[in-house]
Amino acid sequence: MLKILNKKLLFPQEIEVWYVLPALRKAFAIGLINAGMPQKRVAQLMSITEAAVSQYKNDKRAHEIAINSELTEEVKKSIPKIMKNTEILFQEMMRVSEFIKTSGLFCKIHRSKSSTPKDCEKMCAYGSHASAGVHHG
Repeated sequence: MLKILNKKLLFPQEIEVWYVLPALRKAFAIGLINAGMPQKRVAQLMSITEAAVSQYKNDKRAHEIAINSELTEEVKKSIPKIMKNTEILFQEMMRVSEFIKTSGLFCKIHRSKSSTPKDCEKMCAYGSHASAGVHHG
């Protein structure tokens, strides 16, 4: 039975689109800017508007999720690679996205934003870390 905690039931796909993807875009945009890439180039590279980049930079967008130190470290690994070869942005964003799922961070985000069924991780492809023996709290 689903436990209702005054939170609307959101499907994992909604969590990914509404929270995870914006947080990833923000982390990568800020990382690239801090590494010296002009804001306009970041917007072009990521296929987002310059206004979106500005809002990420000024914490006016994608601020619903606190990016933890593990995720920050994963993005930091990607930035120098992308600065050398911008064509790998997609690959690096996918790598970090997979990290979010396999580390259990996705499930933590999901539970913080939504009611979830008991043993949600066992039913969800995003929670496959549970069956792989990765523990999360």
